[in-house]
Amino acid sequence: MTFSILFSRDLDVQFISEDMWLMGVPVAGGEAFDNGTMYGMGLYGTSTIHPFDAVDVDIRLSSDPDSISLAYVFSASNLGEPMGLGTFPGSAWDVSNNESPRRLNICFFETINGDLEWNPTTVSGMDLEYLLIMNTDYDSTGEYYSEIDITYSDVQYFSWLRKRAGETWFSSEPAILEYRNYWEFSNFDIVATDNTITLEWEHENPQIEYDHITHYEVKMRIDGDDIWTTQTIPVENHQYEFTDLTNGINIECQVLGINTNTGSIEMESDIIISTPMPIMFSTELLSQWDGADNPLVGASKYNDVWGYTDPNGGEFALIGQWNGTSIVDISNNSESPELVTFIPGSYSSHRDIKSYGQYIYIGTEANRADPYNEDFNIIEQGIQVVDMTNPFNPQLVNEWEGVVQSHNIMSEDDPYLYVIGSNEDEDAWGAADLIILDLSDPVYPVKVGEWNGDYLHDVCLDGDILYGMAIYTDSIHAIDVSDKSNPELIVSWGGIPSSHACWVSDDGQTLFSASETSYGHVLSWDVSNLFNINLLDEWYPELGEEWSVHNIFYKNGFIFASHYAFGLQILDVRDPYEMQTAGFYDTYPYSGAGLFDGAWGAYPYFESNRIIVSDRSLGLFVVEFTEEDWTIPFQMGDINTDGMVDILDIVMIIGYIIDGNNFDGSQEFVADMNMDGIINILDIMNIVYFILNR
Repeated sequence: MTFSILFSRDLDVQFISEDMWLMGVPVAGGEAFDNGTMYGMGLYGTSTIHPFDAVDVDIRLSSDPDSISLAYVFSASNLGEPMGLGTFPGSAWDVSNNESPRRLNICFFETINGDLEWNPTTVSGMDLEYLLIMNTDYDSTGEYYSEIDITYSDVQYFSWLRKRAGETWFSSEPAILEYRNYWEFSNFDIVATDNTITLEWEHENPQIEYDHITHYEVKMRIDGDDIWTTQTIPVENHQYEFTDLTNGINIECQVLGINTNTGSIEMESDIIISTPMPIMFSTELLSQWDGADNPLVGASKYNDVWGYTDPNGGEFALIGQWNGTSIVDISNNSESPELVTFIPGSYSSHRDIKSYGQYIYIGTEANRADPYNEDFNIIEQGIQVVDMTNPFNPQLVNEWEGVVQSHNIMSEDDPYLYVIGSNEDEDAWGAADLIILDLSDPVYPVKVGEWNGDYLHDVCLDGDILYGMAIYTDSIHAIDVSDKSNPELIVSWGGIPSSHACWVSDDGQTLFSASETSYGHVLSWDVSNLFNINLLDEWYPELGEEWSVHNIFYKNGFIFASHYAFGLQILDVRDPYEMQTAGFYDTYPYSGAGLFDGAWGAYPYFESNRIIVSDRSLGLFVVEFTEEDWTIPFQMGDINTDGMVDILDIVMIIGYIIDGNNFDGSQEFVADMNMDGIINILDIMNIVYFILNR
């Protein structure tokens, strides 16, 4: 399954009248002008007018004799045979330039025995009186198309319309049939931060963009005001930032693509409401530890990091190095971490560490030669098992030798370890893309199952569903691991550049993935239905679009991403449709960074809310990320704190307004959607807008 956002040209058709005496062809149980209208087709052939050149048209329907148009008529039952000159009750106008509308020719089809009057009253077969809106200037004689093959003429719009049964023509006037031809943005995003709103948009086809758009207009106004602030943006730019805004005030924004040559609007976004708000988070460095020897074989000093909490609440950082793993006490003195012990390992730039119970497991690619051996042989390593029963005296108690190298390992609360990245060569690596180890005896893992289908670079778990990142095929696989002896693929989807890492939300509804490549970023996916997966949003760090993201982890509505040269990036993903930066700490503040320099890993799961980050060159960082009671996730509008904004929250606000139901401080905060200090009907309207547009 591949997901992509495609550029498309849209056509909006609507009938404007006091009485609806005209209707489109019924489609799938309803009335649909869009399915009853199409671009550039005659009845039996393709028009010479390309859909890209179709213009905005108004058909002004009228019973006034002075408004009737002469129209050439063709047979619907005899392959477009000319039938002669007929009449149409109204006129068609090109309104691309409203100051100077251009009257257009009209043609229509009817049966061979028709009355040469456009009066469609039936919907069956060839009784439809198909309406053709042409692109030539109106010929008052009506003879323009008498010698032209209508199947290949200049048809802009081909419409199936009819009069409502029992209705009288022209029961009200004026009546207008509008054909609005516009582009849709392939991507449109709005990001609100402190006193700022940033608009970003994309056009899928640059050539069409440059042919039809001379510049963009970016508009902004306070919600409810009549006056727009408008900025003109060159066509090659696709971003604009409104600054110095007032926080807490709803702002309406819109982007228009303008063709100066024709005076027409070629693209038009919806009017989107957003509210600038200050980032309510603080990211502060508590300490840094750098105790590794300098690598001798060109490997980075540090790699992965994980955390371990002992039964007494003591917190320890487990940080991989080029030649082993250091266990560092960060709870005794968070401002001065202390090395507890060092577990030697094979020489590698890649190490991965996870924990289960009172044991930690260490895997590595073991891809560096022994610098102390004149033969420089690569030293193999399986999965190391370290006993943390006494965290101040950890012991290496075993090494599972079912693989000699592995890229990554994963474990959660159940007694299983998942080993991946060991499929290249059976003799040198391992035998499967995914290997499952039973940890019932945590010292002596036992292989119980495997899966083969694609190289997996990283995985995450949601109960019995394992999401595997297939970096070399730009794909994600969802695998059923309920039967550990026989994992089975559920679904796959692709089109994700260098799909490296992933993590799933606590409710299992949203999967977050990270792309490890230039312009790598974080994506959010709706996985509530694995057979209808949808991309929700894409996030790039400010000023860091060209760099790569590495590992990501989810906790309480936030994503903690090790973003290489941009350090630790913290995302507020409580609304996965609009991920936003919540905080960051740059572990690598140097210029001239390479794509993979900087932060390798992060671990956010300590009860103390301390976050540990590993930097490939600079070691261990202990960071504090704070918000008022941030461990309890909240979302504006979620009054009942069930993790959703829905009708139940509206009912609670109604009860508050009408019956005087009490809210605590946090409920009052999330209920005040427009941040005006009052909870009233305007907040209900904001929740309704959020529900309808999320």
